[in-house]
Amino acid sequence: MPLILFVALMAGWLASSQLADRVRDTLDSRPWHAIVFAGLIGAITPVCGIASIPLVAALLRQGIPMAAAMAFWLSSPVTDPGMLILTAGILGWPFAIGKLLAALLLGLVAGAVMQGLSCWKPQTNWVREGALLQLSMNSCDSSAPSRFIDEAKATFSLVVRWLAFALTLEAIVRAHLGETDFSILTTVESAWAVPLAVAVGGPLYIEGYAALPLLRGLIEMGLTKGAAMAFLMSGATISLYSAIAVWSLVRPSIFGLYLTLGIVGALIAGWMTDIVML
Repeated sequence: MPLILFVALMAGWLASSQLADRVRDTLDSRPWHAIVFAGLIGAITPVCGIASIPLVAALLRQGIPMAAAMAFWLSSPVTDPGMLILTAGILGWPFAIGKLLAALLLGLVAGAVMQGLSCWKPQTNWVREGALLQLSMNSCDSSAPSRFIDEAKATFSLVVRWLAFALTLEAIVRAHLGETDFSILTTVESAWAVPLAVAVGGPLYIEGYAALPLLRGLIEMGLTKGAAMAFLMSGATISLYSAIAVWSLVRPSIFGLYLTLGIVGALIAGWMTDIVML
């Protein structure tokens, strides 16, 4: 809740300042620079999945290109400086660096795909009607304090409503499936371990810091490092709370693209890890 409140206040500040207009103009004129910047920032900043979605919602309200938003919200939950160091300590530096590169490449590819689609369909057709509507802040007679309050309230309401539902759903899934059956990942052939890890790690995500020691134990039991990579990638990018929050912002076609990019990215990252770290 404090994190969501902070993001809501940030959204209000963006709406009441001239910074959003300057940033939007810069990103619109240099879309490929925006994608690279968003993917890089997402891969190295300590923004978890819960924080990245409301932050993206606030930026989209200000007109930030969807390509940059997609690059950010697929790369940002995967890793950060603290996660990089902890991953290196538990699973080794090659694995940690591979995860960082996978997050960056996933963000760049996702942004490039969205930028390519922008030539076919305008961004206004990608967001849900009413989800990102510009408020009275666009009115000439709307004061800065009023714009700040309106945007902060709108962002806070949007995030709390959807995240409450997502986290409740995640808790129900955990209660019924539990977290002790992950050892099944060590019993399948290596070729199928990566897809199974994606299928399990996506919906039933364990927070990244808690997942690392679990995965180390599973690796000692025979889990491939590729499956461990796929588990971490899928859980960070398409976990229930992230997916439902994205659903609240975009239309089904873009949501399907988001899921596809997250799943395919996790699969490729897992298989490549197995190839490189044989």
